[in-house]
Amino acid sequence: MSLRIACTASVIALFFNLPAAAQGPEEAEALAQPGEGETATLDMQTIHRYGETVGRFDVNIVWTDTSLPRPADYAPRRVRYMADCADGTMTLAAVGLFDANGQLQKTLVVPPRASDPVKPEKGTPAAKWLQRVCMF
Repeated sequence: MSLRIACTASVIALFFNLPAAAQGPEEAEALAQPGEGETATLDMQTIHRYGETVGRFDVNIVWTDTSLPRPADYAPRRVRYMADCADGTMTLAAVGLFDANGQLQKTLVVPPRASDPVKPEKGTPAAKWLQRVCMF
């Protein structure tokens, strides 16, 4: 009987601790921005179109600055965006964090409508990504 109560208490404690450990869309948005020493590139193999106006694409963020030491806890990221070609906007959908061996460690999924669509400024890398996605 006491084992059953202990197991039930453990499950209840875990259940109540899960929401506190969950990340919100704000953390995903911060991780989607390349920092100093990083470069973001469009992965052309991930472009998918759904109908005439909606698309999906991934951007890889990796450490490229050899003049700066890479942080010990550095994690390369893959950022997934949804594109609305009719409006010329892109919306953050998810961020995946990888370890040094390329194994997925964590995925932050942004629920629909939790992140606002963004119209990238002309000439920026994001505007070029959106243009390439909408060409297909």
